[in-house]
Amino acid sequence: MGYSTIFLIAALIGLWVSDVTKAATIPAPTGPYQVGVRKFTIEHYNDHDPVAPNNRSTAFLATIFYPTHQKAQAPPEPYLNPETAAIFERSWNYSAGTLESLTSTVQKDARFLESEHVDGEQVNIPMGLPVILFGPGAGGPPVEGNTILLSELASHGYAVIGLDHPFEQPFIRYPNGTGVEGIVIDYSSNDLITAIYNMRLEDNAAFLDYHLAKLVDKYNLPLDMKVIGALGYSLGGAAGLGSLQRTGRLVSGLNLDGTLFGDPALNSTTADIRKPVFLLGNEGHGGEYYGDVSWATFPRWQTGYQRKMLVNGTTHHDFCDDTFWKTLEAGADPGAGPIDGLEQVRVLNAYVKAFFDFTLLGRHSPIIDGPSPEFPEVVFLDPVT
Repeated sequence: MGYSTIFLIAALIGLWVSDVTKAATIPAPTGPYQVGVRKFTIEHYNDHDPVAPNNRSTAFLATIFYPTHQKAQAPPEPYLNPETAAIFERSWNYSAGTLESLTSTVQKDARFLESEHVDGEQVNIPMGLPVILFGPGAGGPPVEGNTILLSELASHGYAVIGLDHPFEQPFIRYPNGTGVEGIVIDYSSNDLITAIYNMRLEDNAAFLDYHLAKLVDKYNLPLDMKVIGALGYSLGGAAGLGSLQRTGRLVSGLNLDGTLFGDPALNSTTADIRKPVFLLGNEGHGGEYYGDVSWATFPRWQTGYQRKMLVNGTTHHDFCDDTFWKTLEAGADPGAGPIDGLEQVRVLNAYVKAFFDFTLLGRHSPIIDGPSPEFPEVVFLDPVT
């Protein structure tokens, strides 16, 4: 075989791989609605910010995923900022372009649900969407790197609002186009992680107590501010439960694989949140001597409704969009577990929705009551053992 033939074959293979990469789209939401997304700059001055230059920051970013009847007006677009994609391609060992090329069916700046004629027919739109406040992991992925789960919830009628803090996340872009790069977080520094946790609590409180109402009034957003749940991945999950304990604005909270901090981490009655909580994590969160001690002590002190479940075959990275990313390049990210990524997407979509359907809307789902044959990888635990 001549060099020209070898070169031609290699070129064809390269083009084929390139085409496959370009065609990759994250799993589409399964609910009855299309999904829109909008970003808002939240002006909030913080003069003790542990990650900002000179410890001063003036804003953070809110991203809202919401249901819409608007049908897609254009082909799916890349859903990650190219800077974000490049950072996680490098840090999690994906080939260049693997994440940057991923697209989504989520529509930027689509219309919110409203009473309107759609395709010539009157559509009755329920006003007052239930709200879920979402927090990403410390150092990422930022909110956009959790789009699969958040857009799924939105497709079933929730408005999901994710908060990104500048300089903490590796990269965020404000609506005006300004990009902000983050610091390199030292995860071995308990003082720094605790400071970031407390910063998250401050952001959550400021948003719930002041900025959310301003957004609703200014943009006439159809949100029900009396029905709000807290959801988060990693440190975002811990901060969600911390905020749930501190404010009456939140009804319930779900922590995706996050070690607890602050009062909820204490092995005493101080940890009691007195509201519905759900710990959903990787198999390493199974017990006090095997995994996260805070997940062993926290349930003992809860007097409200609670659930604790683990997913066999998962590791920490399987609770964000990385569980799907790993299906694109097998073995690239050593931080992802052996569970099939599409199955883990199904698990997260089902259990997170079931919890908030029950605690926010009063809709019961049997999968949160005990082991389910539909999800054999999910281990239902007695929370206090």
